[in-house]
Amino acid sequence: MTRIFRSGAVLALTIAIGAVPSGYAQTEPEQTMRALREEIAAHPDRLELVLSLGNEAVRAGQYELAISSFQNILARVEPDSAGMGDLYLRLGETYRRQGAADSAIQALTRARHLLPENPVVLGTLALVLDGAGQKAEAEGAYRAALQVDADNAITMNNLAFLIAENGGNLDEALQLARRAVQLMPEASEMADTAGWIQLRRNAVDDALALFASALAREPENAGYRTHLLQALGTMQEMTPALEDIASQLQATPSAATLERLPELLRAAVPSPFR
Repeated sequence: MTRIFRSGAVLALTIAIGAVPSGYAQTEPEQTMRALREEIAAHPDRLELVLSLGNEAVRAGQYELAISSFQNILARVEPDSAGMGDLYLRLGETYRRQGAADSAIQALTRARHLLPENPVVLGTLALVLDGAGQKAEAEGAYRAALQVDADNAITMNNLAFLIAENGGNLDEALQLARRAVQLMPEASEMADTAGWIQLRRNAVDDALALFASALAREPENAGYRTHLLQALGTMQEMTPALEDIASQLQATPSAATLERLPELLRAAVPSPFR
C-alpha cells in the first residue's frame, strides 16, 4: 500500500531541478556553490548561474538558499511566461522537500496555471496535496496528470492507493494498480499497492502472491513482511508451507532466513508470483 513519494521526488528532481554545469560535475556541493557564488558576484546578470546555484542548493538540502535563488530569478523573468512556470515548479519542489506544504501548494498551483499540460507540475502538486490530507484535490490532480501522461506508473500507483483508502471504487483502483505493475514489473512498491487493494477486495490469494512478490525483491522490508502476515492472517486454512513462512515472519528473520525466504515463497505462493 505504498504511495511513492520517494520516486515522485526523483521524477521532479530529474526534470525540474536539472543538472549542474559540466564544469562542476565532479566537485563537492559546498565547493560547487562557493564557485557559483564567486561567478555570480563577477557576473550578476547571468541568471543561469543563479539557477545553477539554486539547483545545487536543493541537492545539498540548503533549501533557504535555493528558495532565495529561485525567487531572485522570478523577479527578473518575463511575467506569466513558461520560464516563470518552471521557476514556480522548482520552488514548489523545494518547499515540498523542506516540508512547507502550504508554500509548496501555492507555488505549484501557480506553476499549474502557467504550465497546465506539464505532467511533472500536476504530479508533484498531487503528491503535496495528498500528503497534506487534501484528498479530493489530490485525486483531481492525479487524474489531470494521467490525462497528459497516461503511462505514468507512479501516478497510477498513488491514485490507486488514494482511491482504495478513501472509499472509492476498488475495481478502478485495482485496474490502475495492475497497469502500474505492468509498466514497472520490477518495482516492489507497485506490487505492494496492488496487493493491498486485492486484500481490501478480499481476493486473498492474489494479495498473497503480490505481497510475496514485493517481499522476494526486498526481503528486509519490514512493511512488506507485515502486509504478507496480514494477508496470511485472513486465510481460513493454512498449508504447512504457509504456516512455516508465517512463523518465520513473526519476528525479524535472521540473515539465513532472509536468504531462503524468496525460495520458500516461490514454492508456497501461486501465480502471479511465479
